[in-house]
Amino acid sequence: MGDRELSLEIFNPLFFMPSPRNIPEVLESWKNIHHDKFIVKHKPQKEAYAEAKEVFLEHKEYTHLVICPDDLVLTEEEVESLLDDALIEEFRVVDGICNLDESDPDTWSIQPLGCKLTGNKPDVHHGAWYMTDKKPKLPDEMWIKVGHSGCACRVINRETFEKLSFTGANNGEGWFDYQMSKELKELGIPIWINTHCKFWHMRNNQKPQTQNGFSYWSKENIS
Repeated sequence: MGDRELSLEIFNPLFFMPSPRNIPEVLESWKNIHHDKFIVKHKPQKEAYAEAKEVFLEHKEYTHLVICPDDLVLTEEEVESLLDDALIEEFRVVDGICNLDESDPDTWSIQPLGCKLTGNKPDVHHGAWYMTDKKPKLPDEMWIKVGHSGCACRVINRETFEKLSFTGANNGEGWFDYQMSKELKELGIPIWINTHCKFWHMRNNQKPQTQNGFSYWSKENIS
């Protein structure tokens, strides 16, 4: 058996969907993901992330956690490309990219190396984010390292995950992606981006609803 075949046998990602909304395009796109999913519906972000952390740490059969916000439309080809990056390139943390929101399709939710990583939230000015045609211009390379990313289908391996708090940047609340960026920098672990894996971000489509929350599994990776 070849090394890649052996690696595929032990590569087992768990997809985590924190989902306080019900955006039809996003929910439909989840059907393209043929891996186990842990979905947390209508719970506050802090509670959802804490629950996912507990589940992932308990279920050691999973090698990677994949973080998929519920305003991100997933495509099978791009998701599988990111999984390949984690498996074959052995990136400890790798994301795709997405637009900041529907009104700003040419600004990407990633910031260059050396970006400001102080305080409780990232610099949200347009000049802080990579852009399609303006500075800082998104590089042409397929794989780049960044200082901060908005977790567009982030794939993170177990060894790295176990070193993170998986909490928010403001006393445990909010900006969970930014807190991860800060902690990864302190750990000296790079955030890799596959710039070819572009996802549509529907941030303004619905307001989150955090009442009568529940969580459930969608098991598809059954051997």
